[in-house]
Amino acid sequence: MDVVVALAGAVIGGLVLKQLNVPGGLIIGAMLGAALVTAGANLEPDLPAPLEGAAFIGVGAAIGVLVTRDTLGAARSALVPGLIAAVLIIAAGLAIAFLLRSVGMAPPSEFLATSPGGISAIAAIAAEQKTGAVEVAVFHLIRVILVLISIPALIHFLARSSP
Repeated sequence: MDVVVALAGAVIGGLVLKQLNVPGGLIIGAMLGAALVTAGANLEPDLPAPLEGAAFIGVGAAIGVLVTRDTLGAARSALVPGLIAAVLIIAAGLAIAFLLRSVGMAPPSEFLATSPGGISAIAAIAAEQKTGAVEVAVFHLIRVILVLISIPALIHFLARSSP
């Protein structure tokens, strides 16, 4: 029964944030809804392995279907800059993980927590590895919220200050 209640919280949370047009609202709302219900009612749901597996397959499929011949062709010009950016972002994530570890603040799966990537994909990897999925999701949720708040403001500021 705990699983059904947690899933209901996830569905409601996801749909509410989607309706409010929050970027990433389905995944963020589902996580928040399930977390609020689970923590608020002191539940300890244990998702059945087939359901968890189906969810991971769904996330993978949702990402995979975005890759088409057209998107691959259009992405050619972004390949080298994308590789450079990815290497630099991964290096920064590793440096942050080592810094957090050196000051005793590293979460479980610190490398996943500080790595680039979407909340759903990286949290799913942590959940599948049974290590620090909540902490990883929180790290990425904070990052996404800060990006959503700061980037539009920075773009606006930079656009106003350019000649």
